[in-house]
Order: sequence, then C-alpha cells, then structure tokens
Amino acid sequence: NREVLVETAVTQPSWLILNDSYFHGWNAYARPVGTGEDAEKQIDVVLVNGNFRGVKIEPGEWAVRFRYSPPSFWLGGLGSLMAIIILAFAVVVWGWGQFYRPNGKTSLTRSLAKNSLAPMALSLFNKGIDFAYAIYYLRVLGPADAGSFQTAITTAMIFEIISNFGLDLLLIRDVSQDRDKASHYLLNTTLLRLGAALIASLPVVILIVGADLFNREALTSAEIMATALIMLGMVFSGMSKGVTGLFYIHEQAEVPATMTTVTTILKVGFGVVALLLGYGFVGLAAVSIITNIITMLLLSVIALRRYTIQGPWRVDWTLQREMVRKGFPLMLIHLLQTVFISVDVLLLRLQLGETVGREIVGWYSSAYKWFNALQVVPSFFTLALFPIITREIQKSMDSARRMYQMSIKLMLLLALPIAAVTFFLAHPLVQLLAGDEFLPHGAIALQLVILSIPIGWMNSVTNYVLIGLGLEGMQPRAFTIAVAFNIIANLIFIPRYNYVAAAVTTILSEVVLLVVFEYYLRKRMDGVNWGGFLLRPLLITALMFAGMYLGAQLHMVVGLILGIIIYPAGLLLLGILGIEERKVLGKILPVSIANRFNLD
Repeated sequence: NREVLVETAVTQPSWLILNDSYFHGWNAYARPVGTGEDAEKQIDVVLVNGNFRGVKIEPGEWAVRFRYSPPSFWLGGLGSLMAIIILAFAVVVWGWGQFYRPNGKTSLTRSLAKNSLAPMALSLFNKGIDFAYAIYYLRVLGPADAGSFQTAITTAMIFEIISNFGLDLLLIRDVSQDRDKASHYLLNTTLLRLGAALIASLPVVILIVGADLFNREALTSAEIMATALIMLGMVFSGMSKGVTGLFYIHEQAEVPATMTTVTTILKVGFGVVALLLGYGFVGLAAVSIITNIITMLLLSVIALRRYTIQGPWRVDWTLQREMVRKGFPLMLIHLLQTVFISVDVLLLRLQLGETVGREIVGWYSSAYKWFNALQVVPSFFTLALFPIITREIQKSMDSARRMYQMSIKLMLLLALPIAAVTFFLAHPLVQLLAGDEFLPHGAIALQLVILSIPIGWMNSVTNYVLIGLGLEGMQPRAFTIAVAFNIIANLIFIPRYNYVAAAVTTILSEVVLLVVFEYYLRKRMDGVNWGGFLLRPLLITALMFAGMYLGAQLHMVVGLILGIIIYPAGLLLLGILGIEERKVLGKILPVSIANRFNLD
C-alpha cells in the first residue's frame, strides 16, 4: 500500500515498527487519536534491524500515518508536464511565425494588443511553469531548506531593486522619442547598472554582518552563499533588461516575453539537475546565473540582428547623473512596495534563528506562493482601469469618483469569494503545492494571509487612482508609514507568535495603507462610506462560508459547490451588482466578453 494508518497507545517512549521493508520515500505523520489530519506532525522514519521501517513515539494514544511519496514520482510528473509545455510552446512560436509579419503595417489597436496581451499571456504561462516546478522542488528541499532559499531570494531582491534604479522605464521612455539614442542610452544605463550594483551590495552586506552581530544563528553560510549567487545572477538579468528595452521601443514586446519563457524552461531543467546532484538550494541559486547569462546572450544576438545599433559609444556622465536624479523616485517607491510585502520573511528568519526560523519561513513561503499567484487578478484589473480612470478625471471629478467607487466595489466583490474559497481549501492547496511536510502550518499561514487580499486589492486600485489624480508624490509617504508599522509590529510580536504574527501584521499593514490612501484621496475627491460599503458584501461572504462549512460535513466538494451557488445568488437577491457596476465591467473587460454578457 502507498499509505498505512496505525493507531496505538503507549505509556512510555516507544518504537512503532512496521513489518514492511524500509525504502527511501516513506514519510510518517503522527496525531492524537480522534483528531484530524490538520493536527499531524511529521516524524522521522528510520531503518530498523536492517530491513523494517519504524518511528519513535511519545507516551499517549496516537494515529500514525505512513505514506510513500518518493521524489522520483514528482520528478516523473514534472518531466511529463514539461514535455507537454515545451511542445505547446513550440507550436505557439511556430504559429506566431506563420501568421504574424513583423514588417507588415498594424493598426494602433493591434499593436497595443500585441505588446500587452501577448506578454501577459506568456507571463501567466510562465507562472504555471514556476508553480509546477515548485511542486517538485519544495518536496525535495523540505520546509527548512525551502525557508533558506526564500530567505536568500528575499535578501537579494533588495539588491536587485537598488541596482536597477528605475532605469528600465527611463530607457524606454527616452529612447522611444528618438531611436537614434539607443546605443548611447544602452551603454550608459549598463555602466550605471554595474555601478549601482556595487552600491546596492552594501545594504545586503550590512544586513548580513549586522544580523550576525546580534544573533550568531542569523544566517547560515549556505544562505549567504545562495544570496551572493542570486545577486550575481541579477547583475546579468539587469543587463538583459537594457536590451529588453530595445524590443519595447520597437514595439516587439513579444520577443523578450518569449525569451522569458525560454529562461523559465531552462531554469526548471538546470534546477532539476542541481537537485538530483545534491546541491540543494545553493545549486538552485547558481542556476540563476547560468540561465540569466544565456538569456542576456540570446537577447543581445536577436537585437543585433534586428536593429541597427550604432554609436556614439561614449560615456556620458551628465546623462548618468540625470538618470540617477530621475530614477531615484522610481527606485524608492519600488523598494518600499517590495519591503512592504516581503520584510516579514527576513524578520521571521533573523529573529527566530537557524533552528526554528528556517522551517517557519519554509511553511510561510508555501502559503505566499498561493497568495502571490492570485496577485495576477488585481494586476490585470488595474492595468485595464488606469487609462479609463485617467480619462474620467479629465472629464469630471464626480464621474471619476463614481468610477473609483464602482471599481473598488467590483474588486472587493471579486476578492471576498476568492479569499473565502482559499481559506476553505487551504489544507489541500498547500498539500498539493508543497506536500505533507508543510502541513498544518503552511495551511494556517495561508488561511491568515489570504484574509488580506480584499483590502490589498482595493489598495491596488486606489494606488493607481492617486497617480491619475497627480498625487503620485504621496505614494512614498504612504508606503513609508505602512512599512514602518509592518516592521515595528513584526519586531514586537514575531518572537512570541512567529508566522501567525507575520500574517496578521500583513492584514493590519494593508489596513494602515488603506487609511493613509483614504486620507490623501480625500484631498481631491469625496471618500468612501466604508460602513455601508462593506456591510452587504461581508454578509453574503459570511453566508457563503457558512454554507461551505456545513456542506463540508458531508464532503469538501459539497461545501465548495454550495459556496459557489450561495455567493452569486446573494449578489442577485440583495441587488449588489447593479447597472453602474455592469457599465464599469463593460469598460474594463475585453469587448468580446463584455458583449457576450451584455455589459455595455
């Protein structure tokens, strides 16, 4: 059998030995008799008497579940899936080459669609590949090494943001107006990136050294090595972004988007090899260097073949100083936004030490992978909303206010059922992604952190509305306040409540950001009556969750079906989705979808 369940009672520490042969890939989980699987804790399976498998248990009544789940099973599944993905990707690339002519004339609408929808579709495709890859490598690494890998990634992100310094946007914006400047800007932005990389390494070094002074278990040598390798890979990816800008300037955004997919596929291939060779998360970090170098070389070759990139190839210190001045605000807001959503990972790891912190960060990161996967929803929504709300602001402030309130209402109505369903399915979702080793703590973390998305998604809309109102200068102040609250709360509560404190602080930080955004928004337009705004949607969501809970007493699928029925029925019965909301949806969604559902 792939799974064996044994119930036993002992009065002293004892060995439970199964009369089955030991083999690598068997895991064991113990829980008190009468409790569910969410109470399970993993225990070590050891070889007994040269053949059998056994576990050591403490006094009490225990239900011990043995499960066979070897890495080879997941490797085979990943290999099969990657074969299908590569085949599908090859067909898409071939089809694009057959039906699209880069030298042909295209309308403005088709050009916008090609340069926005194609990269967006490939981005979703890449996220799917990354998710399948995570299903494999999280099981191989386990919670502790997965936590170390996430710590290294989060630390290196600080370096990446500072070293890029907002140069991507500046290059595209300036060279789009005069393509003859391409070589001049490419050389100087590349030199500036390399110089910024040296400066950007200082905060990371200070963080590592400072943390070590306060806590010798702050970061392990393997984590520091992985961080350094990821940072080195980011130097090459930063240089690639300069070349990527050339494709955006020539309105061929599908090329770097396609190369990103190639990079993702290579990352999976090299990553699997690194894990099979036993290099662990440090090997995965080294893979980023290889894949980023390959990507940079391929993009450079394609760009040189397609475009005429001539001189002057000269260092322009005046231009570089100007780019530093213009890029600093872009870098600062990006840095604050990143710290806002990821500082809890570093604080968990640094405050809890190596023994406990690595594993807790691993549990927490498994929850955040689902959380981050859902962020594509507000990204698409705000991307579509921004030009619409900007036009409304130019027409009438009253019209813009109505559009804004309808937009955050729609975002709330979308976020609430997603949060409820994710909360309800947290256990199987984490089990699917990361395996039993990450349970129950990964599921608890997901249940908590997912409660932040209704507020966070509304904040994403408000953020773009502030830009449309010309209040983008308020963003650094708002995020500074929210980041300060986040850090202080985590410093106080993480030592006692670990990942629970981090997840709850995420929710409260979104509330703080909501309050600050509302304060700045009221300077230009009327605010939202939050009491009346939230009452009915929250009531319907509560009824939906109650239905799911009651249905789950029969089966989880029954509960899910009940929830899916109750929520839209409640929207219709209470008249929450009215004519105004349908009009806003009609403006945001693609025309074909809007016409299909009569949303015009």
